Amino acid sequence: MKVVALMCVEEFVEDARKLLKEQQVPAFSEVGIQGYKMDVPDESDNWFASKHYLDNSHLFFSMVDDKKADELMAAINVCKANKKLNSVHAFQLAVEKFIG
Repeated sequence: MKVVALMCVEEFVEDARKLLKEQQVPAFSEVGIQGYKMDVPDESDNWFASKHYLDNSHLFFSMVDDKKADELMAAINVCKANKKLNSVHAFQLAVEKFIG
Protein backbone atom coordinates (compact mmCIF):
# COMPACT_ATOMS: atom_id res chain seq x y z
CA MET A 1 0.00 0.00 0.00
CA LYS A 2 1.22 3.50 -0.87
CA VAL A 3 0.12 7.06 -0.30
CA VAL A 4 0.48 9.15 -3.44
CA ALA A 5 0.34 12.92 -3.01
CA LEU A 6 -0.04 15.47 -5.78
CA MET A 7 0.42 19.20 -5.19
CA CYS A 8 -0.50 21.85 -7.73
CA VAL A 9 -1.34 25.52 -7.95
CA GLU A 10 -4.98 26.56 -8.20
CA GLU A 11 -4.71 26.89 -11.98
CA PHE A 12 -4.25 23.12 -12.43
CA VAL A 13 -6.83 21.78 -9.95
CA GLU A 14 -9.27 20.63 -12.64
CA ASP A 15 -6.41 18.95 -14.55
CA ALA A 16 -5.42 17.09 -11.38
CA ARG A 17 -8.97 15.90 -10.73
CA LYS A 18 -9.25 14.77 -14.37
CA LEU A 19 -5.95 12.88 -14.13
CA LEU A 20 -7.03 11.06 -10.98
CA LYS A 21 -10.32 10.08 -12.64
CA GLU A 22 -8.58 8.92 -15.84
CA GLN A 23 -6.17 6.82 -13.78
CA GLN A 24 -9.17 5.23 -12.05
CA VAL A 25 -8.01 6.16 -8.56
CA PRO A 26 -10.79 4.65 -6.42
CA ALA A 27 -10.87 7.47 -3.85
CA PHE A 28 -8.84 10.55 -3.02
CA SER A 29 -8.86 13.47 -0.64
CA GLU A 30 -8.26 17.10 -1.53
CA VAL A 31 -7.40 20.10 0.58
CA GLY A 32 -6.68 23.71 -0.27
CA ILE A 33 -3.32 24.93 1.00
CA GLN A 34 -1.30 28.13 0.89
CA GLY A 35 2.21 27.82 -0.47
CA TYR A 36 4.88 30.43 -0.03
CA LYS A 37 7.92 31.13 -2.18
CA MET A 38 10.60 32.98 -0.32
CA ASP A 39 11.90 36.06 -2.10
CA VAL A 40 15.50 37.11 -2.35
CA PRO A 41 16.42 39.09 0.78
CA ASP A 42 15.55 42.76 0.37
CA GLU A 43 18.29 45.03 1.58
CA SER A 44 16.29 48.21 1.02
CA ASP A 45 14.69 50.30 3.73
CA ASN A 46 11.24 49.79 2.17
CA TRP A 47 9.34 48.05 4.96
CA PHE A 48 6.33 47.65 2.63
CA ALA A 49 8.33 45.31 0.36
CA SER A 50 7.15 41.72 0.18
CA LYS A 51 9.39 39.05 1.68
CA HIS A 52 7.50 36.12 0.13
CA TYR A 53 4.91 35.30 -2.52
CA LEU A 54 1.67 33.50 -1.70
CA ASP A 55 0.34 30.79 -4.02
CA ASN A 56 -3.05 29.18 -3.51
CA SER A 57 -2.47 25.49 -4.06
CA HIS A 58 -4.17 22.13 -3.61
CA LEU A 59 -2.96 18.86 -2.18
CA PHE A 60 -4.52 15.62 -3.40
CA PHE A 61 -3.70 12.32 -1.78
CA SER A 62 -4.84 8.75 -2.09
CA MET A 63 -4.01 5.37 -0.59
CA VAL A 64 -3.58 2.84 -3.40
CA ASP A 65 -1.90 -0.50 -4.02
CA ASP A 66 1.71 -0.58 -5.26
CA LYS A 67 0.76 -1.14 -8.91
CA LYS A 68 -1.71 1.76 -8.98
CA ALA A 69 0.86 4.01 -7.24
CA ASP A 70 3.42 3.26 -9.95
CA GLU A 71 0.84 3.88 -12.69
CA LEU A 72 -0.27 7.14 -11.10
CA MET A 73 3.26 8.46 -10.60
CA ALA A 74 4.09 7.62 -14.24
CA ALA A 75 0.94 9.42 -15.46
CA ILE A 76 1.75 12.50 -13.36
CA ASN A 77 5.28 12.50 -14.78
CA VAL A 78 3.99 12.32 -18.37
CA CYS A 79 1.44 15.07 -17.73
CA LYS A 80 4.08 17.29 -16.12
CA ALA A 81 6.51 16.76 -19.03
CA ASN A 82 3.88 17.29 -21.75
CA LYS A 83 2.48 20.47 -20.24
CA LYS A 84 5.80 21.69 -18.83
CA LEU A 85 4.16 22.17 -15.43
CA ASN A 86 6.78 23.49 -13.04
CA SER A 87 4.17 24.06 -10.37
CA VAL A 88 3.07 20.41 -10.09
CA HIS A 89 4.80 18.11 -7.61
CA ALA A 90 4.11 14.54 -6.54
CA PHE A 91 5.53 12.00 -4.12
CA GLN A 92 4.70 8.59 -2.76
CA LEU A 93 5.17 7.08 0.65
CA ALA A 94 5.09 3.47 1.78
CA VAL A 95 2.37 2.59 4.29
CA GLU A 96 3.61 0.27 7.03
CA LYS A 97 0.26 -0.34 8.65
CA PHE A 98 -3.30 0.46 7.71
CA ILE A 99 -6.65 0.12 9.46
CA GLY A 100 -9.53 0.47 7.07
